[in-house]
Amino acid sequence: MNNTPNIGTCIALSPDMKLFELIDAHPSLLSIFLRLNMALPKGDISVGEVCRRDGYSVDMFLMLCSMHLSPSYRPSSISLKKDMLEGVVGYLRASHRYYTTYMLPHVASHLDKVLEHCDSLSERVLRRFYTEYVEFLTRHFEEEERNIFSISESPDRLVSADFSMLEAPHGDIDDRTNDIASLIFKSLPEGVPTPLRCTMLEHIYMLRDDLRRHSDIEMYLLRPIVAKYQNGR
Repeated sequence: MNNTPNIGTCIALSPDMKLFELIDAHPSLLSIFLRLNMALPKGDISVGEVCRRDGYSVDMFLMLCSMHLSPSYRPSSISLKKDMLEGVVGYLRASHRYYTTYMLPHVASHLDKVLEHCDSLSERVLRRFYTEYVEFLTRHFEEEERNIFSISESPDRLVSADFSMLEAPHGDIDDRTNDIASLIFKSLPEGVPTPLRCTMLEHIYMLRDDLRRHSDIEMYLLRPIVAKYQNGR
């Protein structure tokens, strides 16, 4: 694998770069540390040293960073190894927990502040829409856990399993997330303070973009690695 992917005009990523340099250039990557439960170290430690300390493949870690930083980044087939499967599935499971225990409740807390300035009808409509959205995402995550992740952790089942679900676009999730943004932008009373509305929109778009990266990781990391198992490569 080329260990120094260049993400547009961003700094090149490599195992030898200092962790602070990585985070200082790309603060959004802190969410990866949250998901993987990687403690931020004391001192001037490198990316490779942190990965070795916590038992993660540095190649996989840099792929995850690259996919979060650039929507168009795709790892080459030759760089994907079968022994990355456990780490990728672990990361995707951790992402589900990150959404359900952190991001979705965080958006809900901002929604509560917005709804304080709404009439009762707008409050009911938006609260119901968001509740249904969370329920939809939760069902989707549970289906992936049951039909993809659990099978991926069982070598005997993995070889013959049908993973076509991974190839289906996650358009419904994207559409529903955009619908919430549209409601916030177009349908709320003008009395809702602009700072509250803007903050709410920022977090919704952050969630939408993160869910897109999640789908990309399933499609362009997990699916090709599973294919290597199934094809005996």
